[in-house]
Amino acid sequence: MSAVQALLLAGGFSRRFGADKRQARLALGDTLLERSLRTWASALGAVHVALRGTDEALARRVEALGGVPLLCSRSEEGLGATLAQAVAQLPPGPVLVGLADMPFVQAGTLQALARRLEGGAPAVAPFFNGQRGNPVGFGVEHRPKLLALQGDRGAGPLLVGLALERVDVDDAGVLVDIDQPADLQTSGDAAQPPATPG
Repeated sequence: MSAVQALLLAGGFSRRFGADKRQARLALGDTLLERSLRTWASALGAVHVALRGTDEALARRVEALGGVPLLCSRSEEGLGATLAQAVAQLPPGPVLVGLADMPFVQAGTLQALARRLEGGAPAVAPFFNGQRGNPVGFGVEHRPKLLALQGDRGAGPLLVGLALERVDVDDAGVLVDIDQPADLQTSGDAAQPPATPG
């Protein structure tokens, strides 16, 4: 198990997707959230999952899959507020922050990023073909900055001006996020809509 605190953000409202994309099914039958959580857990062990404040049912599913749900009452304020509230609930340690709507990130990429954080890197990010992707990691010295986030601005802007360690990966999944159903077609993994819009 990694000493890095693994945090998956899954508290959004899927407005561009048109339904609760966290529960959209991929071609193999698992959902977006399930795929991401399983990959992260296989790579890093315990995974904390930031959910909406009203996601009690989904929290039980996360627990059943071995994750640690974090209900975030500020999720309606946006990604930054959700991230700050989730980080406040984490144990001490470096934090690797990922997005649940990026289900194609490879376990090896997560492990490579975690190793850099364990080695003392102040901040890390994966690069594929010269482009920075997700997830991003922050050393313990940057936790106050994460806790101060507000509104809909995520952790990306915090990387500006930091001593960012670049991790080159052979993993296109670090650039693929699912914002709308068509994104699944272009990613090569078709989805079915969730049973209940969210």
